Amino acid sequence: ARHAALRRELEMLVQHTADPQALFDLVRHEPGHVEALLQLHAVARQTGQRERAVEHLERALYSLELGFHPTFAQAWLRGEARLDYDQPANRPFFTALHLHAAGLSQRGCPAAALAAATLLLSLDRSDPTSVLLWLDSLALRAGRPHLLAELERDLPVAASLPGWAFSAALAARLAAAELPASSDPSSAAAASAAVSDSRTPTSRSAVPCCRAHASAIRSCTARSASLCAASSSRASAARAAAAAAAAST
Repeated sequence: ARHAALRRELEMLVQHTADPQALFDLVRHEPGHVEALLQLHAVARQTGQRERAVEHLERALYSLELGFHPTFAQAWLRGEARLDYDQPANRPFFTALHLHAAGLSQRGCPAAALAAATLLLSLDRSDPTSVLLWLDSLALRAGRPHLLAELERDLPVAASLPGWAFSAALAARLAAAELPASSDPSSAAAASAAVSDSRTPTSRSAVPCCRAHASAIRSCTARSASLCAASSSRASAARAAAAAAAAST
């Protein structure tokens, strides 16, 4: 009942006022109001306040994380957790995680973005947020082209999406280039056959895409997080040096 009342209050604020201060007042009284934080994220992003937008999104994700069941995180990493997008209470979680993956990609962390997008897709295979439309390019940028073949096997609908055929061909070329070079003229044909075999659906039951490479996703996330932290520290040092130079002049 309280969640429904807060949702109605947010809808009234959005419909009857264009002043973001009303949203700030709501968040001040309800710091964990996820929908309001996502609205503030959208406002900050539209006004060019990227750091503020990231802050609001991270607060929304933190509020959602506080509601996790103790066994949910482990089941999620194993690819066994499911959430129904048709339930209104679950939709902010999908929206926040989708925005988080997109933000990581824009900040130059494709491996971490791929991890977030793959985990998002594992929650609901119907792909309600259309993450498959850009997951192929994300996998190529993250240096994991073999994920395209796994996704095609587990989710056949992916092969019919725009741009997927080009990405799959590029992934096959990259996978073939990784094979050891040989003077045998049939090596190229063997490499092509190996890639084709890896993309052919098998009779065994499909393994959830998240479960098949959960450990790889965790390693990619940790590596990208460290790279992003290093990049952020260098940027902060550069801003501090610029401020000191301006103050001295």
